Amino acid sequence: MFSFTDDSANSVRSDVSFLKARNVQKILSTEELSRLHSSRLARFSNNQIDENRWGHLKQCDGSGCVNITCSATCTFGERRQINRLVRQAAILMRRDGRPQHFVTIVAPDYFRPAGQLDTFSVNGLFQGIRRRLRAAPANWAGALAAGAVDISYNREADGREFWTPHVHLTVAVEAERAEVDRVFKPLRDPPPEYVGRLFKPVVSKPVTNLHNALAYSMKAEVTGRRSILDGRQNVDRTGFAINVAAKLEHDLWLLGMKPRDRTFLAGMKVGRGGLALINQA
Repeated sequence: MFSFTDDSANSVRSDVSFLKARNVQKILSTEELSRLHSSRLARFSNNQIDENRWGHLKQCDGSGCVNITCSATCTFGERRQINRLVRQAAILMRRDGRPQHFVTIVAPDYFRPAGQLDTFSVNGLFQGIRRRLRAAPANWAGALAAGAVDISYNREADGREFWTPHVHLTVAVEAERAEVDRVFKPLRDPPPEYVGRLFKPVVSKPVTNLHNALAYSMKAEVTGRRSILDGRQNVDRTGFAINVAAKLEHDLWLLGMKPRDRTFLAGMKVGRGGLALINQA
């Protein structure tokens, strides 16, 4: 079995340098991580969140971890583990040699109103994707996939605001784009409130920069998207700054998770030696 040595001395800074040298776009510097971390702790403090839940994060500064287990709310520890996963997944996928696809899967069943993000089940969404992979054609046997749940906060033209969990995956498989779309298409129809909207449950395209695709698949930022009408009166989306209440809700959602709980892997697994292929010598 091909695996890696888990280099505990490997720093966030060296991971960032390695990935930036490969033209990765969605990568945060140690300084950017520090600003995000400070803002998150300030939101917990300013909103009277019980310090017993998050006080351990005050010791996190990116130079090392003094806590027994890491939390997805630690920007340093989360990115340290995810950046390493990106580097190792890229090696395995290149060694695999099959065509690589970047896939976005949107399942409105998992959309949640503002204030109800804690009712969203990451495992439920992942189980649905695994069922689709098990039902895929024979040529998908041993396909490799790596990615994560991404969370956006949407505002509709009618003023409704809601969370839109979706999944980005980088997939290595010998398949045409149309087949990739068929395999990953959610089995359920969208709820009635989304019927008639410009909605694509699956969007896929060829990968041109493997490290960049993997890093985007596992990006950490929560983003706001609001509905607008373009010059032809078609619905489009543009970014907007989400409010403190929504940011805090996302912070609290992460507080109950470990750094890799958002990540999805197929054909690979994380062990003591790092990422390794499953059932391959």
